[in-house]
Amino acid sequence: MDAAQQPSAPCPACESANTHHASVRSAFWHNDRLVVLEHVPALVCDTCGEQFYDDAAVNLIDRIRANGFPPEDAVGELRVPVFSCRNVASSEVPPDTSK
Repeated sequence: MDAAQQPSAPCPACESANTHHASVRSAFWHNDRLVVLEHVPALVCDTCGEQFYDDAAVNLIDRIRANGFPPEDAVGELRVPVFSCRNVASSEVPPDTSK
């Protein structure tokens, strides 16, 4: 049974039953490096967009992480901009109205 045929699980964030299997990108901090792992098998919620992993995917990620993400195994690189909250005046930040 391939991933598309496997039964999906309810979303842990919103409890929606509308989830599907997908291959996603995930970012992880490893020591002081940000690394991106591609083609991670995941469940994705159609309602809220939450991505979550079953036990097999977590074991796969743990095995890859145990190797320390050696640079010579990388399949590519991304250039990522870095922003700082220190550069934004508090008056520019909209108030939190979700409460």
